[in-house]
Amino acid sequence: MGWIKKTASQPWLVAVVAGSLIAMIALAGLVGLMNNLYVKKITDGGLEHAVQLETRSSNLRDAVSELQFHHRDLLLYGPVEEHVQDIDRAYDDVIEQIDLLDSLGVRDPEAPQPDSLRRMANAYYEGFKPVADRQASDPGAFELASDRGLAQLAELDRAAVDLEARGQDRAAEALVDLSAAEDVERIVLILVATGLVLALIALTYTGWRMMLLIGELRGLHAEQRAAAEARADFLADVSHELRTPLTVLRSNAEFGLAIDKDWAHRDVLEEVVKESVHMSRMVEDLLFLARSDTSSPPMETRPVSVPLFVADLAGRSEVLAREHGSRFETGLEGEGEIRIDPSRMEQAVLALVDNAAKYGPVGGLVSLTSSTDGGELRIEVADEGPGIPREELERIFERFHRVGGTRSRRAGGSGLGLSIAKSIVELHGGRIEAQAPPGGGTRMTVCLPLDHAAKPAPGPAVEAPGREGGTVGRSG
Repeated sequence: MGWIKKTASQPWLVAVVAGSLIAMIALAGLVGLMNNLYVKKITDGGLEHAVQLETRSSNLRDAVSELQFHHRDLLLYGPVEEHVQDIDRAYDDVIEQIDLLDSLGVRDPEAPQPDSLRRMANAYYEGFKPVADRQASDPGAFELASDRGLAQLAELDRAAVDLEARGQDRAAEALVDLSAAEDVERIVLILVATGLVLALIALTYTGWRMMLLIGELRGLHAEQRAAAEARADFLADVSHELRTPLTVLRSNAEFGLAIDKDWAHRDVLEEVVKESVHMSRMVEDLLFLARSDTSSPPMETRPVSVPLFVADLAGRSEVLAREHGSRFETGLEGEGEIRIDPSRMEQAVLALVDNAAKYGPVGGLVSLTSSTDGGELRIEVADEGPGIPREELERIFERFHRVGGTRSRRAGGSGLGLSIAKSIVELHGGRIEAQAPPGGGTRMTVCLPLDHAAKPAPGPAVEAPGREGGTVGRSG
């Protein structure tokens, strides 16, 4: 019974067993159907024909006996007109019964056939009827024809008996076959009933196990959701608690710098201001991610013109790239409108630009391009940095993840920029992709759906920073 326990512990095995049982039931049903067709064939073909052959052969025997009876009456009472007419009627009845046999058909080629029976009857009638009234005038011819006629009737009777016996034998054989088919049908019915019971038990058990698994999964989902909410609440609480001391720390340091510009340890206060700003940004990032984990952060979306948005975005990106000592290049195209929260989307794209400038070489090129195609706006940020290994591409949007695990001082940051950018883009119904071209560098692409409800109207050409006369420019 060990296999039963093993099967019961794995619902998928129960499902397989149930499926196998259902397949067996279907096969048994097919066998039953074929058996029913076989029974019908026996009943309609063999048994019914055998019974009809037996019945009609018996009727022929009765007709022959009747003809023999009237023939003997003629011998006893002489050629009375009434007895001659009785022989005619009896003969007609014999021919009628032979015709009925002929319409049924005698399937056994070794059995007497209707044609031979008809010849026997005709030979009797044609040989005896002409001399039936000559009993007194020619007794010798009459007696000879009578003896020959009775012999012919006896032969016809034996043929009818043979046919009747063959019908009985065929009926008995058909009944044996029918009984065997009924036995098979009973076995099939037992198998089907047993299979249905077992399948019902298996399916009931599988359903019960599935309900238990669904309950467990719901419980795990609820636990995970509760854990995520608890984590988000914790991060939100920590963020709120850190805001006040960081603000006080930064304010005091800036106040100290303001009251004594010649203080010998001024660099210490400047470092405090710098790090407090960095910590404040990290707190805001954590607070944003905590909100995005549990519910959508507050977003103020509205239709925004694509040309105006990317032009403004290019100006801010250029300033950011210059702060890191990078050159900047734009290639801005695209029409229509997008429904976004401009400040949040700007935050996402600037995070990509900041990342490209920080990890690219000093004086390297950072490019920002845009286009509209296929019902969406594509914003692409590319750099000339060392690139990202293919095995790292899937993880670069994870929180606190750094390529190779490095946290260089020059790079700075919290490791949350790309994760926040991805969250912002997805909250707008878009997607963000990262590619590492074979020639080096990294290319980040933001795809946002166009606002099809708006009807874009052609506006004046926008001259983006770093472009003159419609050509791509560089700044650094």
